[in-house]
Amino acid sequence: MEHLLTAELIDLALGTDARPSLRQHDHLDRCLECSCELSRLREVVRAARDVSTEDLLTAPPDRVWRSIASELHLGAHLQPPAGSGGPTTVPDERPSRDRALSRRSALFCAATGLAVATLFGAVVTARLTDGTPSAASPVSRLAPLAVPEAAGTVRLVRGSATDREVMVTVAGLPPTDGYYEVWLMDQSHSRLVPLGALRADGTATLPIPPQIDLSAYPLVDVSVQTYNGNPAHSCKSAVRGRLYG
Repeated sequence: MEHLLTAELIDLALGTDARPSLRQHDHLDRCLECSCELSRLREVVRAARDVSTEDLLTAPPDRVWRSIASELHLGAHLQPPAGSGGPTTVPDERPSRDRALSRRSALFCAATGLAVATLFGAVVTARLTDGTPSAASPVSRLAPLAVPEAAGTVRLVRGSATDREVMVTVAGLPPTDGYYEVWLMDQSHSRLVPLGALRADGTATLPIPPQIDLSAYPLVDVSVQTYNGNPAHSCKSAVRGRLYG
């Protein structure tokens, strides 16, 4: 299945088009990956439009960037972005077309910032979660996505060829009026199998249906769900990681 172009998703998120075309609408109904990406972009747009001068970020200390470079083995060439102390406000006298291009550039930068934050969160999770994999019961880490404070692990337990369970533990999840659902997910993020909900303490041991081929569903995803009568994935993933074993 061919996904929507990034430019199409950006236009829809920015509201450039009044409503999706029939082709886009049909695709978004069928493709979880594109619909989730559109939801994330719309969240970025809403957040960007609500920004005020009180929201300007303080540049992080140099040691943060050095730590990221060290963890990712990027060497000393990684430097903090120039002018990271915040933008300077000047009158915008550019033509409307240039302003539109500027908004797209700002959205791209914001999305890039979110990706860096997610990557940094994964590094922090790897430091804080001290689980040593064993040959009998491999342990993998669940990296934060929509909930930056979350950190988790997942372990596959085999009783037999068809008797399998996943043991999931997630810390740092905020209280919710809904629930946190555990899913198996394929590489395209479009096919999912619900396994069950986390308990209030962020843990769960859930059976895997015998007919499921784990090589086709190698990812474990924990989503933030609401009690709205719709059992489908909410498009808001708290944490996600690869299941080994």
